[in-house]
Parts: sequence; structure tokens; C-alpha cells
Amino acid sequence: MATSEILEVSDPSRLPAAPVVSVLMVAYNHEAWIGAAIEGIVGQEYADGFELVIGEDCSSDRTREIALDFQRRFPNLVRVITSAHNVGPAANHARVIAAARGSLLAFCEGDDYWCHPGKLAAQARLLQENPQAAMVHADWVRSRRDATGAWQHRPEHSEHARLPLRHLQGDLFHAFYFGRILRTCTLMVRRSALEAYKAAAISRPAYRFEDTVINAYLTSRWSVAYWPEVAAVYRESPGSLLRSGVASKISFLRSSLQFDSDARRFFADRADYPQAYRWELAVGMALWALKGRDLAAFREAVSDLWRHFGILGGLRAGWETLALRLPRARRRREGQR
Repeated sequence: MATSEILEVSDPSRLPAAPVVSVLMVAYNHEAWIGAAIEGIVGQEYADGFELVIGEDCSSDRTREIALDFQRRFPNLVRVITSAHNVGPAANHARVIAAARGSLLAFCEGDDYWCHPGKLAAQARLLQENPQAAMVHADWVRSRRDATGAWQHRPEHSEHARLPLRHLQGDLFHAFYFGRILRTCTLMVRRSALEAYKAAAISRPAYRFEDTVINAYLTSRWSVAYWPEVAAVYRESPGSLLRSGVASKISFLRSSLQFDSDARRFFADRADYPQAYRWELAVGMALWALKGRDLAAFREAVSDLWRHFGILGGLRAGWETLALRLPRARRRREGQR
């Protein structure tokens, strides 16, 4: 991972002296989408003081130019963190967290956007009212390209429709890995909780992701609050880690399996560690390996399933997975009628 001197473009005289919330945005080659992402943040109806910290990682398109234009237009809100050379997603994410001044941190990557102007105010209030909660999340929708190339989403088909509250608030350690629930673009997190995570051993290995690791740690130590409104739109943009081809997907799943091995040791005090997580990873790896005709990866995945689950354990883990995913399957069938 390359390193580079951090450069900041901001106007300290116009920014809030002590923002309650720092909104963190990492951006790389997001020219087509970052304008909408920033608009959704600067349009928030929040009176207690917040800032937007954009980590621009030397994009090859107009991403930096657009970010700097918003900084000039909104000097009371926007800070742009960049450098002379690309540092990669992990370092970019780390430097915006380090630059943040708020006690509460919210997240929105440059290809997603917020669709509710009350998101910051409502989530900050929920954390103030629930001191035992380390974070708060909200409902969201997916945006995909249609046959014409236009981005489309259906607000009435939110990702949390039909999910019971036990999967959305309170103790969510059993579902920390389930991407429909703790979607990053909907989260607001206490800075103190994130600092505790950074000090923990589980944060130190270099996995190909960090959001699941953070969610695992925070849900194991604190409860989660929930705001039941559609707050964000998640774009399934091309070129992302999970949409960069079969080899990238298999590499991601291998890294996830390594995290699961580490997590089982780190969370040994939690009898409710979700066994279905590894089952989903190994089954997913087997299916992607078949698609890519990667015989070695397929054998690795099948061997992992047998070693960790056997027949009865695999059936139990499969049932746990079905219990989380069944509501979505029902909604899909109803939408096709």
C-alpha cells in the first residue's frame, strides 16, 4: 500500500468549531455519482453542527474537481482530504477517520447517496437517547442500471421490508455479516466505539474488507439502534470489489474465510457466534469456483464445508441462512406476480 503526504483543502474559519457529526466519504473514480452523494449530505436538516470529510484518492476522472467545487460552494461544511499519489481504499478510509472531528461518524461512499434529509438529525437523536448503543442504522434500497443504462430503484421495495425487528435492533451479533442489515451508507457510529475497535486485536489483520470486521466487533460489545426510514440508496456500481469478476470474488471469499477463523478465536466468549457465516462463505466460494471453472478453489470450499460442518452441521447452518434470507425471497416472488 502506497503512502503519500496528506493534503487538505478547507476553510477552517468557515467550518463549525466543534461539529457533533462528521460525515465521511471515500471517493475514487466516482465522477458520475459523487455529485448526488454530496448533495444528499449538504442538504441534511441538522442544526447541531456537522462536517463532510471527503477522501479523494487521486482519481483518473473528474472526481477531485467535483469535490473541490463543492468545497468552494459549501466552505462551512466540506473538507477535501487528498494527496499527490493514490494510497488505496484502506488508507483512504483511515485518513478520513483520522481527520474527523465529530464524536459521531456517519458514512457515505462516493457512489451511494442519502435520500432522506432528516437522516443525521434522527440518528444522532437515537444515539443520544440510547447510551448503550454503539451505532444506529436505517432502511435502504438498491439502485441498478436498467436496459437503457439508466439507474433505477424502487423505494417501496426496501431491503428491510418483512425483516423482523429482532434482526434490526438490539443485540445483532447473530447477523453482523448480513449485508442487508448494517449497510455502511446507512450507519452512524460513536467515535469512541470505533476507537475501541481500532485498539482491539481483531482490527489488525489485513483483510480485503473492513466493514464486516467493524460490525462484528461493535455488535459483540454494544447494542444497535434502528431508524425505520429509507435513508440511503446503494448503487451496484461496476468495478467494485464484489463486481470485478470471478477471480476477485473468490479472493474476497478466501479473505472472508480467514476472518471467520480469526473471529471464532477472538469471540470465543460469545456462544452465539453465527455459524451460518462460514457456511455462506464456503458455499458461495464453491458456486463461484464452478462458474469460473476453478477446480482448486472448488475443492478448497467443499473441504472447508466438510471440515467445519459435516452433514448435520451443514443442515443447521443452512437453516440459519434461510431464516435470514426467506423474507427477501418471499418479496421477490410477490414482486413477480
